[in-house]
Amino acid sequence: MESLRNFLTGPRLFIVVAACALPFVFLGTSSLTDTTGNSLGSINGENVIQADFQVATNLAIQKYKDIYGESFELSELSDEIQLEIIKQELIIQKTLLANARSMGFVNDHTRTLAKKNIIANNAFWVDGTFNEDVFEAQANANGFTKEEYIEQISLLLATDQFRSAIGASSFALDKESRDLASILEQTINLNFIKVDSSELSQSITNTEEELLDYYKNNELKFFSDESRSFSYFILNNKDYEDLVKVPDNYIQSSYENYLANNKDNSEIRISHLMINKSNHDSEASALSHINNIKDKLSVGESFETLVEQYSDDVVTKDSGGDLEYFDADIFPEQFSIALNNLELNDISDVVELDDSYHLIKVTEYNKFIPVPLEEMQKVFVQELVETESIALMNDDFNSLDSLIISGAPINEISNSIKTQLKISKNNTFENFDSEINNTEIREYIFSPDAEIGIVTSFEIDDSIIILSLSEIIQPVLQPYEEVQDEVSRSLTSIKTVTKQNLLLDEIAQTKISGTVDSFISAYSFIKSDSFINVARGSSLLPQEVLSEAFKLLPGESTSAKSISGDDYIIDLISINKPSEKQIDDVIAQYEQFAENRFTQQMNDLISSDLFDSSNVNLNNIVF
Repeated sequence: MESLRNFLTGPRLFIVVAACALPFVFLGTSSLTDTTGNSLGSINGENVIQADFQVATNLAIQKYKDIYGESFELSELSDEIQLEIIKQELIIQKTLLANARSMGFVNDHTRTLAKKNIIANNAFWVDGTFNEDVFEAQANANGFTKEEYIEQISLLLATDQFRSAIGASSFALDKESRDLASILEQTINLNFIKVDSSELSQSITNTEEELLDYYKNNELKFFSDESRSFSYFILNNKDYEDLVKVPDNYIQSSYENYLANNKDNSEIRISHLMINKSNHDSEASALSHINNIKDKLSVGESFETLVEQYSDDVVTKDSGGDLEYFDADIFPEQFSIALNNLELNDISDVVELDDSYHLIKVTEYNKFIPVPLEEMQKVFVQELVETESIALMNDDFNSLDSLIISGAPINEISNSIKTQLKISKNNTFENFDSEINNTEIREYIFSPDAEIGIVTSFEIDDSIIILSLSEIIQPVLQPYEEVQDEVSRSLTSIKTVTKQNLLLDEIAQTKISGTVDSFISAYSFIKSDSFINVARGSSLLPQEVLSEAFKLLPGESTSAKSISGDDYIIDLISINKPSEKQIDDVIAQYEQFAENRFTQQMNDLISSDLFDSSNVNLNNIVF
């Protein structure tokens, strides 16, 4: 056994908590792979299997959600783009794993942490405690033995430990923080000319002849969207709740089970003081040393103070030796024996492990106090209703399955369980106006596979939706009279952009000839102004324009377009550097920013180097 420091402590890695819940089987990405073998190739000597593909998919999705928000759907991208994103994530993960393995991060410690994360994940709990049968069933259902799944999580942990270690020692010098503040706190003096897109477009007129001509030459722009209608009905477990009957003695029986399942659930939090045998000439010397410490405790010295002075566990010594809550599946058996009969604030006798000696202190002792039956009654009934209502809903759906398979029309299927059939009419892909506005359903309705009259079903949250496409209305050219406003807006937009480009060229010429002021005065939608001491976060100009201005040197010019479509021509007059006092006033804001910036640069540099030097040998059938 390694030292307890390696066995029990280290960074609290929560990045794999999601992985512990087997997410990679629920992502719907299996359609992207068609390989018949389990191996998809190798990267830097690390075998790539189907599970790695799914884990990489999950990690990639989470990265993109962090960037674009929770509404991001990888499935909305083309298969080619999806595969490239997943391939890059695979290369990163396997390259990091290969380096982690070569540096010894794949060890008993990561395996123990993997078990701890799995046990802590409530996806494998029953009645509030870890259930090994549930864990094994989920692992087996997804092609793993328990040991294979633990190994998968161990490798994820080792990879993340290595990734974390890359930037762990980064720091920023005071000079770097001040230099950064000096740059970012600069202000600028500038002149600018603005061509207002909105005012310009309002000055444009279109003749009826121009509009008709534009309509005839761009008919494809004015076709209606394809629309589709469908019939559907919904099975929702809420509709079945009133049908659930609570059996006699159910509440009493549930309460007895609750008491039985939680009788051993008292929580004990512990701290330890560890002496490594390897730090002493002999085991006898190490034992003598920890006994001397125990003698100090017996005369009233503080356990926490002695931990800080003497413990060899460098990770926990600054927190009084805290090891969090005791778990018999994680801690060695010797700890369990030593804790027998200890009360709050008691300290154990010396505990010997293969590589170390320990003193253990009980810092919290939370006895299980059962909630009274009267309070648990509502919980038991609610759990029963939720479970049984879903079961009743599934019973109804199972009774419909044979009708769906036989090709029965949807009205016959809904009538068989006396459910109201609803109709959603004239939906377009962009304007899917239905109470079941779900991405998966929308994509099916507008897919080539959707045929009129064919009934299909979808499981969405706690509901089952049965639907059938009923009508497809093909795009048609809309009459000019109905789209005249749209034609006018489209033509005006084109004219506006064209005129803006011409005006920018003319302004540039008049600046050279010295007649720019008279040129600007001829147009109400062109304005000029000067600003001084403009900061980077100023609202005087749009940020996208201001960012371009700060790239200039004094005397330089540039043009920039705002998000709203306005054009700006900017002349930078001068740059104003902040004083030392101004920097002193804001330096605290930049110290953490400078450190984070340094860390990110190091991570990017190392990740790029690892990625560029990786040896990729993936299955071309898949990729």
